[in-house]
Amino acid sequence: MFKIRKAEPDEYPKIEKIFETQGLENNKNGVEIFKGYSVETFNTLIGGAEVMLQDGEYSFSVAVDDDYKGQGIGKSLFQLIKKEIRGLGAKRIMIQAKVPTYWSKFGFVEVIDLDDVPKKFRCDGCSKYGKDCFPKVMILDY
Repeated sequence: MFKIRKAEPDEYPKIEKIFETQGLENNKNGVEIFKGYSVETFNTLIGGAEVMLQDGEYSFSVAVDDDYKGQGIGKSLFQLIKKEIRGLGAKRIMIQAKVPTYWSKFGFVEVIDLDDVPKKFRCDGCSKYGKDCFPKVMILDY
């Protein structure tokens, strides 16, 4: 059993350590974090999420510890995030997806022309891009 709750800003570094463990980029340059969520089981942090605004685009990050994947935690976090971002008035959500097939289940589609994506949002300038990291920029329109 797991519990999702709103995280306080001083908890974000702990959540971001899970992002790093899962191989997610942690560059927050030019990013405004609106809200964070933590996922706990037996008072142990096992996952988290952040809702962000970057270059006028709403995005998010979700990460779950490997030992707890497959239990619906990511899906639960995304449903909460989707509602949150819709409440902010967004017309779409963008994500840099390391596992595009997972996010396509929720209606996200791959952006084919990266010129349609704000430059700061893209990661094609990263030294890992195309070598050890192959994310896809994906969009969900409301």
